[in-house]
Amino acid sequence: MQEVKIDLARAKFFDELSGRWDTQGPSPEPEIVLAFLRRLNIDSEKTVLDVGTGTGFLLPHIFSFHPARVIALDLSAEMLSILRSKYSSRFGANLEILQGDVHWLNLRDATADIAVCNGVYPHFHDKSLALSQLHRVLKKGGTLAVNHFAGRQFINSIHGSSSHDLIRRDLLDPAMMVSETIACHGFHVTEWRDNPTEYYLIAEKI
Repeated sequence: MQEVKIDLARAKFFDELSGRWDTQGPSPEPEIVLAFLRRLNIDSEKTVLDVGTGTGFLLPHIFSFHPARVIALDLSAEMLSILRSKYSSRFGANLEILQGDVHWLNLRDATADIAVCNGVYPHFHDKSLALSQLHRVLKKGGTLAVNHFAGRQFINSIHGSSSHDLIRRDLLDPAMMVSETIACHGFHVTEWRDNPTEYYLIAEKI
């Protein structure tokens, strides 16, 4: 069996948060979540990779589009344990729960049609390596989405005030800069938004 590489420091941080993760802060309204997901063209033919899934906030919304398969990936074993208790029986064989790290994805080439990075991109400590891995596991023409249901300044204020040294460095760059970075890794950015209440980029694998 191939060894699974994990960013242990960040995994430990999120393990410790897992028990109160679902009660931290207000969640976006369902229609806001669905409006974002509609941009990704999820359908019954598609495999969706949910990177940094946490306790599975996005999963019920993704499954409302009836994808063929969803791979829920996270560093944190504790987050995934909670996710498993909430959703394993609900979504059955269509849901694959996988502990892993976006920098060393333990997935085959061209596995997914869509990769969603919701609320997690700032935690990619090596953006180049992470984007290269995401490019590898996406099919040609596949979709990469980076998203936050909040504005960049709000995200950076939360991370910047963290008690953990690593998390304080996990800041979100302006979308134009992130767009240029993504484009350098074999993607064509088709849409982005960066304003006080929302932040997302959508790109296609070339």
